[in-house]
Amino acid sequence: MEDKDPVPPQAKPLNPLSIWVPIILIALGSVVLYNYLIFRSMQSVDERIELPNGHSIKRPPFLGRLEKDMEFTERSGKKVHLADIKGKVLIASWVFTRCPRGCAGVLAKLKKLHEEFKNHPGVHFLSFTLDPEDTPELMRKFAEGIGIKDSDPWWFLNGERDVVRQFMTLQMKFRPVQDLPLEDRLTPDDKYIHDLRVAVIDHQGHLRGLYDIMNADSQTSSFYDEALRDELTYFLQQRDAGSTTKP
Repeated sequence: MEDKDPVPPQAKPLNPLSIWVPIILIALGSVVLYNYLIFRSMQSVDERIELPNGHSIKRPPFLGRLEKDMEFTERSGKKVHLADIKGKVLIASWVFTRCPRGCAGVLAKLKKLHEEFKNHPGVHFLSFTLDPEDTPELMRKFAEGIGIKDSDPWWFLNGERDVVRQFMTLQMKFRPVQDLPLEDRLTPDDKYIHDLRVAVIDHQGHLRGLYDIMNADSQTSSFYDEALRDELTYFLQQRDAGSTTKP
């Protein structure tokens, strides 16, 4: 009698649930993890930071970064570089010496801020003129006229017109300067309309805020005055603590 080959056992059909249940669980886990990360991110944004003056602020955002060194001419006539003040918290503004509009108001507020913080070694003020005709001598006399000494941590800067404007627009995020045509000028010196906000760059070169301290609404301008002081205090604390926070 001949031996017969054994009949292989018939494979059982796969249960669809054994395929889809793990896939569904992985998908649900991914959604839960994503929502948790978003929640944590929102928590960090809304986190309140206590300051020595009793105020609390939200952690300021990151708006950009100064990516390269730049050379400008200071009121002393010397060439200076942003690298010379690397590691300091910078307060930057537009200005020009014959400005008939809002420059005087911006500088009055910044001078008061300068008096409050000038003894801190980690702060430096930068005022960029948008007028190519502002020579170092004119800027020096202008600074002296508002009580800023040569030894103060405050640079009054000029440079090639397009280079300065591109730097202020692309790096500092100021609004573009408008050159006024002759027929629209209130006076012969009324040559430009420019951004009156103030920019703050932290000690790591991150642009952290633009403060509308000259807003036409008094409550809004007061809000930005206080925000600028509080957040400058925070940035200096971060610098002194050696913080290396990243966006």
